[in-house]
Amino acid sequence: MRLIPPSLQALTQELSKLPGVGERSALRYAVSLIRGGERRISGLMSALERTQSDIQHCPTCHFWTTQGHCPLCTDSNRPATRVCVVRDCPDVLALERGHAQSWKYHVLQGLLSPLSGVGPQQIRLETLFNRCQEAQELILAFDATIEGDATALYIRDRLKEQFPQVRLTRTAMGVPAGSSIEYLDSSTLENALLHRNRFE
Repeated sequence: MRLIPPSLQALTQELSKLPGVGERSALRYAVSLIRGGERRISGLMSALERTQSDIQHCPTCHFWTTQGHCPLCTDSNRPATRVCVVRDCPDVLALERGHAQSWKYHVLQGLLSPLSGVGPQQIRLETLFNRCQEAQELILAFDATIEGDATALYIRDRLKEQFPQVRLTRTAMGVPAGSSIEYLDSSTLENALLHRNRFE
């Protein structure tokens, strides 16, 4: 006997696809939406539709924007000669919370993962190398994972071949193995960035 109506089951399944949301939590969220009535559901639907139509990616750094270039790229106080390279947009938010030094960003929108079929063409590497014409330093702020290491090594090899004048550094102390930049506290991130090492 199926006790949960199909529409509620479908909503629960969609919610359970979100990071960190299990099936039980998804059902609780779905029930909460129903209890909130039409106003809560329509509010959520409106926010989702607006997000889908409004959010774009900056043509230079690939961070979120609603139109044209993002505020980080148009900030004249940030030198284009220093570029901090991250996996995804939430990593930028984490680094900015730490009030680290001023630089431009480049969001790869992923990391190399050959086993998952993610190669150099699937992430924003070519636009990064285009920016190396102007850059003097690339700061790699990746997760301390196999994918993060693979991406760092690929960038290192390309720089040695095409842009040997660009200094390459990577976040050092403060980033535990297997951790994600997005979830680190601001002091840990700031320490990691201040003590970054040359990556060769």
